[in-house]
Amino acid sequence: MTGAGRRTSAEIVAWLRAAVAAELRIDPATIDADRILTFYGLDSLTAATLAGDLSDWLARPLPDDVLMARATIRGLADRLARQAAHERVHHHVKRRARTSDSIDYAGLDYSRTPRFERMAKAIIRGLVTLTTDLHVEGVEHVPTSGPALVASNHLHILDGVWMLGVLPRRTILLVAEEFERKPFVGWLLNAARAIYISRGTADRDALDQAIVVLRHGGALAVAPEGKLSRTGGLIRGHSGIAFLATESGVPVTPVVMWGQERAWSSWLRLRRVRLELRFGAPVRVPAGPAGHRELRRYTDQIMRALAALLPETYRGIYH
Repeated sequence: MTGAGRRTSAEIVAWLRAAVAAELRIDPATIDADRILTFYGLDSLTAATLAGDLSDWLARPLPDDVLMARATIRGLADRLARQAAHERVHHHVKRRARTSDSIDYAGLDYSRTPRFERMAKAIIRGLVTLTTDLHVEGVEHVPTSGPALVASNHLHILDGVWMLGVLPRRTILLVAEEFERKPFVGWLLNAARAIYISRGTADRDALDQAIVVLRHGGALAVAPEGKLSRTGGLIRGHSGIAFLATESGVPVTPVVMWGQERAWSSWLRLRRVRLELRFGAPVRVPAGPAGHRELRRYTDQIMRALAALLPETYRGIYH
């Protein structure tokens, strides 16, 4: 992940050559960077898989058909490098200051919950009692002390809030920065010292803050999908969760929630929504530096652990 947002055109060309050669089992030296990619006979499934790997390596979203366009490897690499440079400049100029940017996560006491956070948590638990019929299983899998890394699925805007109400210890959420501006939800997240991360960029500052939390014995909760699932099932997980696990050496505790996708319809009928929340046994991945393929493999391992905890209809692409 280091420097993922600063890949040069030459680096992208080298990556594409190696990745295409590995998939097609040919010598990378035989791949001409000035010949269109489709010449080499990539089918749509292989191209989509490689596009996902490239997206993880570049740490920004790419369309699944990006490798099927009639572009040469060099032309595509030049375009992706230019886009990254433009996004970095735009992000640097336009990004507003985030509350989490000013918090010293190394200085927080993760062994206790401060009074203000306890008040926010009490409000959350009161709302959970009023609005949900909540059933929780396996919370004992969350370590009661020391570093903890929790990974969850993501079906509702309030998932993080519900999570704060259930987790038995002070927990820092890693959430998309737009949630800071959501009415009430943003206030609760700020009260809980959430770390805000930018979508679609290599937000190393946010990841570094998350690593600080883990290295200082804190609990961190992450939604690896990075956005709400519109299908109701699991979507492709981002490799940031594997990066955090390998960098920190902390096992990942999977947790899933379902039923919350029916929340609004239940509340409109003045009924509490039935919400199931299930924790599973921690998933261990090797600690230490890992390449993009290893991170992808570890991410899929974590996502399959989430799928195993879910009813079949919620497993999505990890069915």
